[in-house]
Amino acid sequence: MGLRQMATTAAAGVLVVTAVVGEYTGLPPAAVGVLSLAALCLTGVPIVWRAARGIARLQSNVDELVSLAIIGSLVLGEWTSAAIVAFIMVLGSLIEELVSARARRHLEALFAASPRHALVLEGDGSVRQVLVSDLAVGVRILVRPGDVIAADGTVEVGESQVDESLLTGESAPVDKASGDAVSSGTINHSGSLEVRVERTGDQTAHGKVLQLIRDAERHRAPILRAAGSYARWFTPGVLLLAGAVWAVTGDPYRAVTMLIVGCPCAFVLATPTAIVAALSRAAREGLLIKGGRYVEGCAAVTALAFDKTGTLTKGECRVVDVVPAAGVSSDELLAAAARLEVAADHPLARAIQRRAAAAGVTVAEGVAIQREAGLGVAERTDQANQAWRIGNARFMTRHAVSLGELEPQAERLRQQGLCIVFVACGTVVKGVFSIEDELRPEARAVIQQLRAEGLRDIQMLTGDARSVALAVAESVGLEPDRVSADMLPDQKYERVRNLEREGRRLCYVGDGANDGPALSVATVGVSLGSRHSTVALETAAVVLMGNDLSGLPFLFRLSRATTRTINQNLFLFGLLFNAAMLGLSSVGILTPILGALAHNVGSVAVVLNSARLLLLETRRRTSRALGRDQP
Repeated sequence: MGLRQMATTAAAGVLVVTAVVGEYTGLPPAAVGVLSLAALCLTGVPIVWRAARGIARLQSNVDELVSLAIIGSLVLGEWTSAAIVAFIMVLGSLIEELVSARARRHLEALFAASPRHALVLEGDGSVRQVLVSDLAVGVRILVRPGDVIAADGTVEVGESQVDESLLTGESAPVDKASGDAVSSGTINHSGSLEVRVERTGDQTAHGKVLQLIRDAERHRAPILRAAGSYARWFTPGVLLLAGAVWAVTGDPYRAVTMLIVGCPCAFVLATPTAIVAALSRAAREGLLIKGGRYVEGCAAVTALAFDKTGTLTKGECRVVDVVPAAGVSSDELLAAAARLEVAADHPLARAIQRRAAAAGVTVAEGVAIQREAGLGVAERTDQANQAWRIGNARFMTRHAVSLGELEPQAERLRQQGLCIVFVACGTVVKGVFSIEDELRPEARAVIQQLRAEGLRDIQMLTGDARSVALAVAESVGLEPDRVSADMLPDQKYERVRNLEREGRRLCYVGDGANDGPALSVATVGVSLGSRHSTVALETAAVVLMGNDLSGLPFLFRLSRATTRTINQNLFLFGLLFNAAMLGLSSVGILTPILGALAHNVGSVAVVLNSARLLLLETRRRTSRALGRDQP
């Protein structure tokens, strides 16, 4: 909403009030007419111009009926009435924009958090200001207290607290020190930080979030497309109805009033206002929804399927045991495994890399590898009998590796709920790693909440061994028959697709790493992301930016509330209220001026009803932030 538009509307209001007062206090009719025409030039001409441009482009819009009503009033000599109608319509639009602006406030704050400049630390200790667009990976930047961090990176020097609420929904500032990751778009609070840049521009989590928000508002929900189709037939229908009333009653004022109240603003606003409010409310909770169709999709979900590693578990794996085969040392085994996994970003790979670093093992430069999704990694070499491999038991069997004496020991470790990774050279197994992945503390409570919401069909799909999967399932409260283990990514894809074909509306929840196919085929794909990893931002329809599952039940409550709100807007205000106003206009109860007021009452009611979504469960969220959990 611009200041110029507000000033124009205010000036038109003064002119209209002066004309109305003058009409009842003996002001000459010519002077009243001049005041009314001046007001019309400020408010009515833009409405008529927009309608004319739409017609010239063969595009229907909501200004057509109002334009006809204004022109009709002028033809009938009701210049003051025409000015009042135009003023009321513009004033109503301003009120709608004011309320809608609140719905967009959090989304706009994300855009406003994009800094333009950064302070680069030179080798001699001096500081140089550069444009953020000129930042390069590897440079060091200085972030002072109060600064917005300009790029994703790692703190090298300094300690501070960082406000990450715009990205994650977490209201409390997060402590940061040397070695911690920080994100662009977050705000440094208390101390200065020296940050090594790792991602810049659109490659940062903040940059990708901004792009996804732009995309989200372009993704039309199915219900919005249906409303648009209805609105195209609405205008011709009102024109015919108004013409029929004029022909039957001979009263042109009734027809003019019907044109005013028949303008389908409430119907057009019904869906987008609710969707924008829902997107903003979700963003405040750290939920990034990529478009209106996914809000509607979440409301239709009847079943859920969870990945295990990185989803029900933290994905922060730890190597528990290193078991080398006879004739192989632990350091040799660690060095070989870390060399194969040096460029990988899977939780198991990171665990092996950390264990090798902690043991002080020297890791050779990375080798050419071939990855088999969900199975393992093999070295690329001309001598197949000398190629090193790392992966699960199925991977080893596929490459004719005999597990020999290590298999019984590996099975005992599996029974303890540990993940098993084998290392082999050629067809000879060289050792085994047992790896522990800690369960997410919120996982069991989230599944209980989802069941309380009526989502009782909950499954786990995992590539891990069944014994490991069952141990996790028991911890989170899933039944054994709800667990599918030893699944490759393409098998997860087929399972999800088959469930969809059976008529279920499935939400698949994964970590975004190996779950791309399953996420894409589900009704709604939900991925756990964070401000440090942007993989999830590219693979799912919904991203839990706080990198935990606790926002999932709220996602479904919000989507259902949004669908209810849209239906209320469409049927209560867009159809029933509009039909009632058309009926009152046709029998002469409403005048053009009262019709304009009634029309804007319906439109503003739609916007206010949608704005209620911004307050959904805010009391619960506030009490949680204060440490006082309330139902």
